[in-house]
Amino acid sequence: MVPDTISHHHFPRSIDPNKRTPQLRHGVTLQHCGYDCDRKDADRKIGGPRYLLAGLPLLLHFGGKEEPVLNIDGANEADVREEIAAPLLALLGYKRGTCNDIARELVLAYERQFLGRKKPTDPPLRGRADYVLTVLGAGRWVLETKAPNENIDVDAIEQGISYARHPEVSASYSVILNGVRLTVHHASQASTEAPLVDLPVSDPKSLAEQLSSVLSPAAIRRDCSPPTVDLGKPLAEGLRSRAEIRRGEICHEQSRWSSNIQFPAEQSSHLNEMCRRLSGFRVAVTGGSVRRDEGSRIRAKLLWSLPHDEMIRFAIDKKLLDAEYLALGDQISAVRETPTVFDVIGEVEVQKGETLFNLLRWDTERAGVAIKMRYSGRATGFIADFVFQGTFTANYYCDFPAMPSLRLDMETGGTFRVEIDNR
Repeated sequence: MVPDTISHHHFPRSIDPNKRTPQLRHGVTLQHCGYDCDRKDADRKIGGPRYLLAGLPLLLHFGGKEEPVLNIDGANEADVREEIAAPLLALLGYKRGTCNDIARELVLAYERQFLGRKKPTDPPLRGRADYVLTVLGAGRWVLETKAPNENIDVDAIEQGISYARHPEVSASYSVILNGVRLTVHHASQASTEAPLVDLPVSDPKSLAEQLSSVLSPAAIRRDCSPPTVDLGKPLAEGLRSRAEIRRGEICHEQSRWSSNIQFPAEQSSHLNEMCRRLSGFRVAVTGGSVRRDEGSRIRAKLLWSLPHDEMIRFAIDKKLLDAEYLALGDQISAVRETPTVFDVIGEVEVQKGETLFNLLRWDTERAGVAIKMRYSGRATGFIADFVFQGTFTANYYCDFPAMPSLRLDMETGGTFRVEIDNR
């Protein structure tokens, strides 16, 4: 393998790797090609026959590509470890002595009971796992390396899986690498089953990019952590008593306002236009949670992504993101005709002079008077394929301490869908 940045051990002894030398394409210098010259005489001698002959093997080795191509001709298992396995593990995020640890050549003893051998005189067999990768508190996987001339056959796969299953390892995956091919097997698989992943080997960087979603520490934490034991009553079929909300969307479809007194034409026009613009207004749901409380009621909390920083600031300041939707039903309904109803209520106070966001002008403005607002909302829906969907209504009741006789109400409604994580 020729790395992107040639390291010290790739240089001949007579060459200082820190010395600036004339550069060719792919970071290869004239000195790497056996021609020791400075930048001044590089132009004069660059076409010389010695340069061409000395540099040809390296140029062919690069193959004229942006990424170096591995040359495994004559390579052995040690070469595969050094040139592929070691940089691959580093790129994935593993390092010895960290929470994403690497144990090398771990000796494992197989007792008689583990192998199904019952004679007391039978000695234990020993194996040596090339690499055991541990993500602290989450899981492990093993990596077995072979020489390029060794096939990844049933025996090699069986060896790797036996290491993964060993009581001292208890890994989730066994990975086999021979410099030409890389396969990933689950510890529960038979050695004759097709691998979960089967990749040709090009270079460590490409392999790391392809395997990151399976073997990186983050992926191991996500997929291999010990299972959560939840003895609470399920929220719905296939869910635990609590679950995370992955994403969703709230779409406003209609809005209207009313007041106990007649507004001047300008203010009425302003409120009518705001209601018109709310039609089609969408709010992205970016997360949240659903849980069953100690009273067996179902509570949901949403996280939103609003289209302006001032809207977000207002929602945080007024603790709107802390509002919980409450359902009294036994479970979240899976039947459209008998939906589950979530209700929410709350209060918001706005002080005179406080910064508000004007939807019409798409800009901030100062509140001209103090406002006390009560709000209530209702989401009615059913769950299918772990998506809770349906319709919603929201009502806002505004009072103005400076004008006790004035009451302004607003109602909006539309549709929603929320994806629930069933893990």
